Amino acid sequence: MKWLAACLLALCLAAARAAPNPACPQGALAIAYYDFGIAYRQGKGYDPEIIHELARRLNCPIQSETDYPRLRVLKLLEIGQADIGTSTLITPERQRYLWLLPYHHSKNMVLLHRGVQANSLAELLKLPDLRWGMVRGYRHSPAQQKMLDELTLQHKVVVAENEDDLYKMVCNGVVSAAFGHTVSYDPWLQNHQAQQQVTVHDFFPDSEIIAGGIALSKARFSQGAAELWSEEVRRMLRDGSMRAIMRRHLSPAAVEQLFKQPLE
Repeated sequence: MKWLAACLLALCLAAARAAPNPACPQGALAIAYYDFGIAYRQGKGYDPEIIHELARRLNCPIQSETDYPRLRVLKLLEIGQADIGTSTLITPERQRYLWLLPYHHSKNMVLLHRGVQANSLAELLKLPDLRWGMVRGYRHSPAQQKMLDELTLQHKVVVAENEDDLYKMVCNGVVSAAFGHTVSYDPWLQNHQAQQQVTVHDFFPDSEIIAGGIALSKARFSQGAAELWSEEVRRMLRDGSMRAIMRRHLSPAAVEQLFKQPLE
């Protein structure tokens, strides 16, 4: 009898070891990143720190972490060749093939060169020497894009090569103003010790607030598995660990902006 009991116990233990983790039923995770401001660049940023913490809490091993172009990340997630992506804009189309778990909100703010005196968008647009900097192809709200189109017709738009070039132009006064997201301009200003060169304004209070999400491939995660990740994201928001990770990369004001809207 003792021998039989020992065999049954061994079989139960073996079955327990073989049972897949419900949070990662397909096994070790393949994470796909793309370069995005302070969120991820060359293996560093708040996104990998958040993913590592979630994987640790859910006891899911990570098999690989690779960066790709943004559109490639989405395709890999859609076809199930990657498990998880980060900093993903939540849209109805993407929800067709992704479980999207929001973990911060952001919106385009207006950056003004320190010498520009304007307390509203109307005052800013009346300045005779106004020059607005922009990076071609970047996404703006309908009202913001309409304004940029009108300024383009007035020859008041200066096109920057990239965000680094754009923020340099604002700081140096080459342009009067530019749009920027907190996770992009805040670390740039800190790294270049340029916080005193610009002021930040919300001149489009009714513009859309974008929810950034952790993306789980529906080809790799069941709804039940995704709910386990979603609950852990909410737990990190409640216990302050999500905010603490963000605070290692962003200023207190920027972190408050990201968590201004409720995420639960």
